[in-house]
Amino acid sequence: MRVNVLIGVGAQVKLARLLLRTDARTRSGDLRQFLEAAVTGGVDIVQIHEPGLEHEAELAALRTAWDVAARHRHLVMVSDSAALAADFGADTVWLSQAPDTAGLADFRAGLGRFTRLGSTARDAEDLHRLLGDPSIDFLLVAAGSDLDLVTTAAEVAPVDALDSKPWYAAGEFDADRLEQAIAAGARRIAVGETLTLAEDPHRMALRLSQRLREVWATDPELTRLTFAALADQS
Repeated sequence: MRVNVLIGVGAQVKLARLLLRTDARTRSGDLRQFLEAAVTGGVDIVQIHEPGLEHEAELAALRTAWDVAARHRHLVMVSDSAALAADFGADTVWLSQAPDTAGLADFRAGLGRFTRLGSTARDAEDLHRLLGDPSIDFLLVAAGSDLDLVTTAAEVAPVDALDSKPWYAAGEFDADRLEQAIAAGARRIAVGETLTLAEDPHRMALRLSQRLREVWATDPELTRLTFAALADQS
């Protein structure tokens, strides 16, 4: 395990508001600088996601991400690979396609007992299946143009409910789009190009994270969730 704070991984996932998905930025060669800008702007979880990247190259990118994230007491997420997750000592792993229960048990076998697994709900069927799967700890919910799936997620897994699995509205968000997602019930978001293509990723991350922080700070139920999560060492 690569736990980097005094609170549990589960608590960190619940309390995170802004998740960044990025490739290893091998073309620009600026992964460390980019992540420093994004994380200091308010990114809580960094996911390295670059299909086809060789194991050692992705492991190196994860370690770079860890160097940045650990200094700010944040998490780094591995994508898909059980071998990579084991070599890195992942706290959180995202699965592009969640296998059945037996497959998930096999996947978990080489991981730490506190490692959290997540996957993406792309439609209502996915959403209900993943919410009902005890092996899945958190979700990314595809934020389509109409945000219908986000609305459904907010109805069936209210963010402020203590027993709800954490979920993130996953898409690209400018200020207007973020307000629409908040109105639909999202309180956590996962972004990619919103930050990876931003002229000033620090400023963009700061804008998103500050708005989400405002929403959390003005909701008594989310304050209650925060205290409950901090008491959870799992």
